[in-house]
Amino acid sequence: MTLAKTVFASAALTLVGLAPVARAELLAIGQDWREIPFEVVDHKSLLDAKVGDTEGRMMFDTGTPDAVILNRDAVPLPEGLFLAVGSAASGQAVEVHQHDAPAIQIDGQVFATPPALLSGNFGFVEVMFGADYLGFVGTPAVEGGAFSLDYARQVLTILRSDATGALAVPPPAPGDVLAHITFALRPDELPTTGAFIGSMPIVLDFDTGDSGTLYMRSETRARLEADALLSVRDGVGVLAAVTFGGATFDGITVQIVEAGGPADKRPWPGSDALRLGAVFLSEHPSLWNFPAGTLTFLHPDAAFLTPR
Repeated sequence: MTLAKTVFASAALTLVGLAPVARAELLAIGQDWREIPFEVVDHKSLLDAKVGDTEGRMMFDTGTPDAVILNRDAVPLPEGLFLAVGSAASGQAVEVHQHDAPAIQIDGQVFATPPALLSGNFGFVEVMFGADYLGFVGTPAVEGGAFSLDYARQVLTILRSDATGALAVPPPAPGDVLAHITFALRPDELPTTGAFIGSMPIVLDFDTGDSGTLYMRSETRARLEADALLSVRDGVGVLAAVTFGGATFDGITVQIVEAGGPADKRPWPGSDALRLGAVFLSEHPSLWNFPAGTLTFLHPDAAFLTPR
């Protein structure tokens, strides 16, 4: 359900020029960690939220390039300033407006946002997530520190860190770790690294708002199928022998998109890439540390995931 980010990236640039920049964080001053329960719908994590007087839920989506993007089909907002028209990854037209930021709470705690926010007409998303779907919480809400995502407990844990990535709580013990990668993070992009499918290298990124997608050219598909590394049925693929971070994973389920085809909505279409998203993350608890530039996958019984 991650949006086609190009429209929001361009709109966000306009927003920067029109409003003072302020950091939005899910941690309050003096908080070193915070546990936020979430509901799972279509493998996505939905957080309890309140926008003004409207109560509902927001999707935690690291593919969203703003701290908050509101669904004005569910939140009463003034018309606001028109910025751009684009499309969602699923093809629906999205009209982006800018608004003075209303008061927002996430799981009952005030969420200090920038003075202006973006909105889109996301009524079509309500078919899956319900009429109380209020919008998205994106990467800027967490990239000042770290977070862990644990589907077994259905808890998002926000962790404070210093500029080097040192956590304010003890880090995972070596025995907790299944795989560990370093990643690059360009503005408005996803944590990106490299992986292998069998012996074939491929760009790998991670997105909590995407169910999981393999973008590939026809010749790449033919190679993977010939090597029995990919099976496809009704547009859904199952990958074997995907290696990254010192571990190999089998049975990874992804949607198949032709690289450079009409469904490839990336800003840089045409190249092979693997995006691991909510389905994979629901099976493998993870620790994302933005200042350190690391993503760690943990064993399901990792002591690090127990309540603090």
